[in-house]
Amino acid sequence: MTDDTRRTSPPRLSTAGAAALYIGALLGPSLLLLPGLAAREAGPASVLVWCGLLLLSGLIALVFTRLGTRAGSATGVAGYTAAGLGPRAGQAAAWCFLAGVVTGAPVVCLIGGAYVAELLGAGGRTAYVAALCLLVLVLAVRLGGVRTGTGLQLVLVAVLVTLVVVAVAGAAPGARAAHWTPFAPDGWAGVARAASPLMLAFVGWEAVAPLTARLRDPRRQLPRVAGTAFAVTALLYLGLAVATVAVLGPRAGGPVPLAGLLRVAIGGYGPVLAATAAVALTLAATHAYLTGATALATALAGGAGTRRGTAGVLAAVAATSALLLGAAWAGLVTTAQLVAVPTALFLLVYLGCLAAAVRLLAGAVRLAAGVACGVVALLLAGSGWAALVAAGVAVVAGTRGRPDPSARVRSRAPESRHKPEAGRSEPVDPGTASDVYGQSVTGP
Repeated sequence: MTDDTRRTSPPRLSTAGAAALYIGALLGPSLLLLPGLAAREAGPASVLVWCGLLLLSGLIALVFTRLGTRAGSATGVAGYTAAGLGPRAGQAAAWCFLAGVVTGAPVVCLIGGAYVAELLGAGGRTAYVAALCLLVLVLAVRLGGVRTGTGLQLVLVAVLVTLVVVAVAGAAPGARAAHWTPFAPDGWAGVARAASPLMLAFVGWEAVAPLTARLRDPRRQLPRVAGTAFAVTALLYLGLAVATVAVLGPRAGGPVPLAGLLRVAIGGYGPVLAATAAVALTLAATHAYLTGATALATALAGGAGTRRGTAGVLAAVAATSALLLGAAWAGLVTTAQLVAVPTALFLLVYLGCLAAAVRLLAGAVRLAAGVACGVVALLLAGSGWAALVAAGVAVVAGTRGRPDPSARVRSRAPESRHKPEAGRSEPVDPGTASDVYGQSVTGP
């Protein structure tokens, strides 16, 4: 590696630092909404859905770990998909990710808006007004060129983890056995309806895939990083899901479950803390999404027209958010329907990456990729009309223009070469400080 490369490359990540970034990518504002949304659809049986999706998340973590050590790519899942399925499939994955960010931004802002409305004791429509205000603030900040530091985002994630632990532990004495009956009020149909939207909680493995290039020894570090991230997030998700049902009971299906748990745990200050955390996480996460989306749009344009690409993405987010939030305010769409679109888009991204893994990998990990691919396909099919929207984006993106014919070769470049004399791997291409995903550290 030359001196110039060392100066321009991002700093190496320790195992602990990488684990923190992975945890940050898997946790985010969606944790503040989805336990309630799942309880509304499936009742106490929503806990079964959480358990099933946690198993799926574990399989995805295993597959991404192996892909990261074998086919590390600075473009993440777009590179993985291109490596296994070809450049056009990689292009489709990139555009689906971009569309997921554009349609997911208003959902994230609505989560923060719901907690503000709860704090003010205002009606449901206040949440949409607050969401629009949050979005305008983020767009203004992004237009100003301000970047959210990784350190600040990790602090916000640490605050979220602390609040969840306090809420679950403090509200535990309020749990009631009666809240678990009826266990499945809408039968298995309700359980199936809850599965697809909940997948949004597990989006994040793809956002941090490019970080593999910043590990000094990916083959040794990456399994530890992924295992730690999976264990921590699994405990938090499952703990919050169980507490939401056991403590809140009939109120579990509301849009602000964490505020309800904190009210039980610490009294009147609970909703204040929940709203403050929700607003901070919403601003950080949405800003990170926009940073990643603008970087991805620039990459898709071959690195040309950065300002025009940024303006185009922000205009698309503003127009899409105004349309979706306006429709929700008018009662034309529900929160669950808003969540369905970005979820389907991210599911399609995962489907492409896992299908590529089936072709690229071998042995037990290939079997895990096949199982995960089948489950993701079922979840995508279960999202109904939203799956058709995602498929339409993929088809248009895959047939649009002429993809770079060298994309397959670049994406398949190994992430390291072994140096026997050093006893470790020396990264060949550590990537850049800003990859096409913007390296966001807060999940949706």
